[in-house]
Amino acid sequence: MAIGGVQRLVTLPPAPESARRARRFVGDVLRSAAADELIDTAELLTSELVTNGIVHAHTDLQLIVEATARWVRVEVVDRNPLLPARRSYDDDALTGRGLEMVALLADEFGMQPLADAGKRVWFRLGESPFAPVEETDTLRVRDTVSVHLINLPLTLYSAWQAHAEAMLREATLVALDGGDRGAAGEFALANQALSALAAATVTLLERRDVLPAHVDVEVVLPRLVVPNFPVLRDVLRRCSDRAAAGELLVPWSLPEIQAVRRWVCDEVGRQTQDLPPRPWAEIDVDDVPVEPTSADLVDRVRATAAACVAADRWNRIIALSESAARLLGWPRPELEGQRLVVIVPPALRDAHVAGFTRQLLGGAPRLLGEPVQLPALRRDGSEILVTMRLERELDTDGHPVFVATLSPGAE
Repeated sequence: MAIGGVQRLVTLPPAPESARRARRFVGDVLRSAAADELIDTAELLTSELVTNGIVHAHTDLQLIVEATARWVRVEVVDRNPLLPARRSYDDDALTGRGLEMVALLADEFGMQPLADAGKRVWFRLGESPFAPVEETDTLRVRDTVSVHLINLPLTLYSAWQAHAEAMLREATLVALDGGDRGAAGEFALANQALSALAAATVTLLERRDVLPAHVDVEVVLPRLVVPNFPVLRDVLRRCSDRAAAGELLVPWSLPEIQAVRRWVCDEVGRQTQDLPPRPWAEIDVDDVPVEPTSADLVDRVRATAAACVAADRWNRIIALSESAARLLGWPRPELEGQRLVVIVPPALRDAHVAGFTRQLLGGAPRLLGEPVQLPALRRDGSEILVTMRLERELDTDGHPVFVATLSPGAE
């Protein structure tokens, strides 16, 4: 027992209701220690650590709470030896903020591997009752492997990481909520691979604004997660199919995002079998589904006098006006049905796919409603500067549709 306070422990299963139980448990401990002013923040951070354990570790969790009226220390122990990794996505991304939030709000925060193949993640609020704890998250060299990703497309890779994390998190919680422990265990293996990759490339992504669009990078991974990369590739493919069928709220993966997933996972497998690296190159993306589209929206876009282009959630052009067709140099029937990338200059396509993915994930609407000057690619290969105003609508099935109004030149 903590001197002048209380110490309690509870064991929680890897199930969605455990986060709620953990919050209630922490609140009860803090009320008994007369530390009511710490309850809200402690419950929030506890929920994040427990949810991370549920999604990534998929083992029973030990929650240890030690508190007095002046401080609280919360510790979550699981049996997965891999330490959590911070993420580096876009500023408005809706994923990858958990550890950042804990580090920001806690007075002290840390993680440590355990000698018996597990880990401890903890935070403290209030006055420090302990001497600083020396920590390490360094892996021994013999426990790691190196993979060289040649010509890595930084923008697409970052978008894939954010999308994959959101997809795995939702799929894991859905599986656990439905009692499918087998699927949840498979998702946990995939999460371990994705987390190890994120930890190995976080510094690179933090510098992506000052780096070339494509870079060569050596990725150092724990040897124990290498067998999980085929699982990651397969799980994400199946999750994307489920998202396309409406079984998950997270959107389906665009073809370019799927290509990054296949390439990265395959490179880990190839190179750990002593095969030479294969550089990322221009890819022939898979085709995308053709869905029924609201006839009213299509007719409205086609009939407008302005230069308008509408695209569906698959990044496919579903309608454009005659003014837009003339501006882009395409016959209207020939351009409808193609993907938006055909009117995006090659140098901007990665950023376009990443931005489109961010919008589908519900990120901050950087472009919506604001005039943006950018080049558009015409059918003959020439480029024209246009001012674009982008709006987001919903079709009759509730799926997002993006309508861009184009004006030649800059405003």
